[in-house]
Amino acid sequence: MTTVLGVLACALVMGVVGHLTGRELATGGYRIPEDEAVHPTGAPWWTGPATAALAALAAWVVPATAGWAALPAYLLFAWLTVALVWIDLDVHRLPVGLVTPGGAAVAVLLVIASVGAPAARWQGAVLGAVVTGVYFLVLFLLPGGGVGGGDVRLAPVIGALLGWLGRFELFLGLAAGALIGGLAAVALLLARRVGLKSHIAYGPAMCLGAWVGLVLGGRMLTWLVGG
Repeated sequence: MTTVLGVLACALVMGVVGHLTGRELATGGYRIPEDEAVHPTGAPWWTGPATAALAALAAWVVPATAGWAALPAYLLFAWLTVALVWIDLDVHRLPVGLVTPGGAAVAVLLVIASVGAPAARWQGAVLGAVVTGVYFLVLFLLPGGGVGGGDVRLAPVIGALLGWLGRFELFLGLAAGALIGGLAAVALLLARRVGLKSHIAYGPAMCLGAWVGLVLGGRMLTWLVGG
């Protein structure tokens, strides 16, 4: 019962936060002249439910896997996911002013959660941040790598969150992000919404892939080992 009440409480509180965030995002205050965005920002009706759903998933999975102490970091990531998906889809940019302080806050929360936790937790977070950061940096430096500077800054944040949970969650999150990004690109090409040289927002795929790893990683590993 405690777990159910905790999930509901997190969903309710974060749903309100997501709704208020959506109303602020709808003003387009994050846009800069370089974005050259003249189209409407869109309706914020989905930001509250989406944040609530992600928060509920975090509250359902994280305490059962790693304890309640780590949950604040993942609730923060639920909020970051919605905000970053909105902005990246709108202007194809992940703002430094959101990714950097958000990532720093996630790091602080994970450090706090690591106090009293097995050393494998913080070691996994460091390993995940380094591996994911280096991987995206290489993609950024390669011609046609398809990622931007914002993706490179976001990558260690996602890597730390997934690595704190486990190496399989990290692997699955990265693989799911690549798959989601590839399928989205193919769908947009087939629909003639973009061309072969068009820039496609990859931040949403990174975030959604991370949630796949977070929610399904432990369960898939148990199934594989048990099988």
